[in-house]
Amino acid sequence: MMKLGFPRRLFLAAALLLAALPALPQTAPLYTVEIVVFRNEGTTGALAGAQTVSPGSTDDVAVTPVATRRLGGAAQKLRTAGGMRVLAHTAWTQSPTNWNSRRGPSATELGLGAGVTGKVIFERGRFLHLGVDLTVEEGGQRYRINEVKQVKADEIHYFDHPSIGVIAIVTAVGTTGD
Repeated sequence: MMKLGFPRRLFLAAALLLAALPALPQTAPLYTVEIVVFRNEGTTGALAGAQTVSPGSTDDVAVTPVATRRLGGAAQKLRTAGGMRVLAHTAWTQSPTNWNSRRGPSATELGLGAGVTGKVIFERGRFLHLGVDLTVEEGGQRYRINEVKQVKADEIHYFDHPSIGVIAIVTAVGTTGD
């Protein structure tokens, strides 16, 4: 049998004690997500009449509306640009869901307005990802934008479609951008 010196036994006992302690609960990081949904006046990219689109449902993702608006200038430029209309401008805080869960708050929960259905997803795997799966119904036509992309905090991101666009920014809560 091997004899251990007192310091080694003390270190071993401390290591075993730490391993036996329950993990401290960790709070998920919060982010502010802000989006501007807009539409141009063309009909390019309209869905064919037979195509059905899921209206999107709330996936029990806790969101809290916020008054902070970093994209106000971009929304104003879109409002004054010819042929563009801002359909919605909103911001909220949430923790990212698990990567590839495709869970997120619905357009209704986010207050995106009449004629806009779908949801916005915000996930974390190795990196942050933001996705929009939104359908705009207007004038008897439907337009769908469905895109997920890797995002970095405090950078403006653009989701593109021939008739719909989404500008978004994600900010970690507690940073100077919030």
